[in-house]
Amino acid sequence: MKKAILLFAFAFSFSALSYAQTNVTFNIDMKYALQNGLFNEFTNNIYIKGNISPLSESSAGYIEMTDTAPVDSIYSVVVEFPAIYDGELLEYNFVIKRLLSTEHEERKREITLSGEVEDLPDIKFNSFDW
Repeated sequence: MKKAILLFAFAFSFSALSYAQTNVTFNIDMKYALQNGLFNEFTNNIYIKGNISPLSESSAGYIEMTDTAPVDSIYSVVVEFPAIYDGELLEYNFVIKRLLSTEHEERKREITLSGEVEDLPDIKFNSFDW
């Protein structure tokens, strides 16, 4: 009987841990901001913040985005959300940190975490026309 209970407990814990986490690739197009002096790729950084861990609303929980090869002013980061948040509504937005100031987007963006891989299209900073 003990073996059956232990086997059941092991199988249940294994199946609970096997749910897929949500991996989201966030992309932001900084070309307009660069061309208009709103962002300097050498002295400024772009971050993402949100209301579900590992993102945070406090600056300690911001995750930096990078422009990787090919360098095209599209900044990206992949964030892995634990399976316990599947089905939850993530509110997020982007932040520019400059030497002497910080600029947050005016409105929050939203996505429902699905347990699937998500590759979001690149969007412009502070642009909400989609």
